[in-house]
Amino acid sequence: MKKLTTTLFVLVCLTSLSFSQSSPLKGGTDFSVGILGGINIPRLSGGNGNELSRDYTSRSGPAFGLTASLGLGPHFALTADLLYSSEGGKRNGVQAIDASSINPLVPAGTYFYANFKNQSILNYAEIPVMVKYIIPFNKSQTVYVDFGPYVGFLLNAKQKTTGSSIIYADRAQTMPIVETAQSFNANTDITSDINTVNFGLTGGAGFTQMFNSSEVFLDVRGAYGLTVIQKVSANGSSHNGNLLIDLGYALHF
Repeated sequence: MKKLTTTLFVLVCLTSLSFSQSSPLKGGTDFSVGILGGINIPRLSGGNGNELSRDYTSRSGPAFGLTASLGLGPHFALTADLLYSSEGGKRNGVQAIDASSINPLVPAGTYFYANFKNQSILNYAEIPVMVKYIIPFNKSQTVYVDFGPYVGFLLNAKQKTTGSSIIYADRAQTMPIVETAQSFNANTDITSDINTVNFGLTGGAGFTQMFNSSEVFLDVRGAYGLTVIQKVSANGSSHNGNLLIDLGYALHF
């Protein structure tokens, strides 16, 4: 998987570079490569129809990687990134658990409830490709907006739970099933339960400060995954979404 994502990114860069040799751009600067990194604020959404995937809120995680941009004139550019993106969500408090994990004799689709902390951590290699519209402030500063699709390849996924709780038959916690508090401290690999590829849309805005043949930029973008992340519908029907705030540095050629 790592070889695949690296190959795709290199192909994008080489294609952009070949185009840049014949692209007339203002100041002769039409192709850039760089690095970026920042904080990711992801959330799992769209799972409220299933007890196992409802009520997730945002967590935070890192995002960083490489970026390449091909100028298409004084106001437009095509940008491609290769990012490590930590996504997922968290859910604290009373939540459903698969009843069969407590009692294998209960019917499928039965849920028990307990009060504990739950964090789903989904790590991806993502390749967004965006069209950028650039608005110059002066010779060295610009602002921009960008938008486009992305594809993400799952690297690994885990579910981290902590806390202890009595187990109940109902969300209102009026019907205890196991009256002695049970530990929920676990770090479970759920990679095999999550779809390997995720497609989505991303876009945002940013500010660029030029320094001769290099630039520093601040970028803020949102993303929403169009692919349901769970392989099996019984586990839920969630979508990835995230807000990325990052700083970057790029060299122009």
